[in-house]
Amino acid sequence: MGLEDLKEQNVLLPEERWGEHSLETTVPKWWLLLISVVGLASLAATYLGDGGPATWIGVGGFLVSIYAATILCDRAIERQRERMEGS
Repeated sequence: MGLEDLKEQNVLLPEERWGEHSLETTVPKWWLLLISVVGLASLAATYLGDGGPATWIGVGGFLVSIYAATILCDRAIERQRERMEGS
């Protein structure tokens, strides 16, 4: 998707407002790292569990990490929206 497509869909800020806002992420990096490590460890447990209890613990851990990543990113989007509306 190119810049013109984004303009047509009204996804971008108006050009006169470009550069007014910080481009820093609102996602807490340490939480994202922790969730990623839990997800990767869960995938490893699922693979190495060979159908036993470790497999199901891994599946559960992976589902929790996916849910946590979704919540984390959703809250970051809300913070970004508040920051854009506040300025």
